[in-house]
Amino acid sequence: MLSKIVVVESVELKSHMLMESVGKIEFGNASSTYTDEDELIELIEDADAIVITSRGRFTKRVISAARNLRIIAKCGALPNNVDIKTATELGIPVTWTPGSNAASVAEHAVTMIMNVLKLVPKTMAGLKKGKWHTEEDKANELMGKTVGIVGFGQAGSYLTKFLKPYEVEMLVYDPYVSKEKIDLAGARKVDLEVLLTNSDVVTLHCHMCEETHHMINKDSLKFMKENAFLVNTARGGLIDETALYEALTNKWIAGAGLDVFEVEPASKDNPLFTLDNILITPHMAGWTKEALIREAKGASDEVVRVLKGELPLNVVNPDYVNFNKKIN
Repeated sequence: MLSKIVVVESVELKSHMLMESVGKIEFGNASSTYTDEDELIELIEDADAIVITSRGRFTKRVISAARNLRIIAKCGALPNNVDIKTATELGIPVTWTPGSNAASVAEHAVTMIMNVLKLVPKTMAGLKKGKWHTEEDKANELMGKTVGIVGFGQAGSYLTKFLKPYEVEMLVYDPYVSKEKIDLAGARKVDLEVLLTNSDVVTLHCHMCEETHHMINKDSLKFMKENAFLVNTARGGLIDETALYEALTNKWIAGAGLDVFEVEPASKDNPLFTLDNILITPHMAGWTKEALIREAKGASDEVVRVLKGELPLNVVNPDYVNFNKKIN
């Protein structure tokens, strides 16, 4: 009997179809956000393997209901929407595709930095209403500015390469990366307060975890310059959106660019969306044709390995093997 493989959200069909060699592939509803546990359980309860994105929340109840599940393969960055503890205890490997969208995310960060510095959100909205540039609409150059990079993983590393032609000073905060590695990238390792205080642009590229949740809050926003901009292409939960709204409304900082939000899909009623000093995109930083091919292929390769009885390569929870032995 063929294994059942469920692709919850299709990102690149040709790469997904590589899994046909080991099972029958079924696809989720493209219009569903899968925020309802029962809907998600109905989709995956008899699956042997699932391929996921950031869509849907794979809670203890959802994972436990999928009694045949042998792998959860995430396309893209580390899965913040999967109960890793439950998957581990059930002997299920959770994989990801590190670096597959790093270049795309870094490019998006540069795009957002440029757009907020050039006041594109405000002036574009004004032009549509018949307004021309005014004395107060003076944009900014990136050349020679100080850019603070929070998180020096693959996207943060790529960003340093893209920024070099602009002759910026690059400050990096990442307690888990050596000074030597940051020095080699042409940047300077500093603590978070120094980065926030001195940067003209602060761009976030770190993982979402208990330690980083709301790392940008009311207190940290007050460290930033009044003419500074904040960009987030990482995870929405890194920023306290209520505090950011207050900061943007009261001009504690000049503006922001957000590709990610605390609740996704973001509601059209999000108060931030009413402001003219913010640029917003719907979690698009890694959603490029090229990155999605790499992500889908990487996830498909992991599924093929596991369903063939081989070990996966990029595993979030390597301890799953200990529980897997107990279950078997």
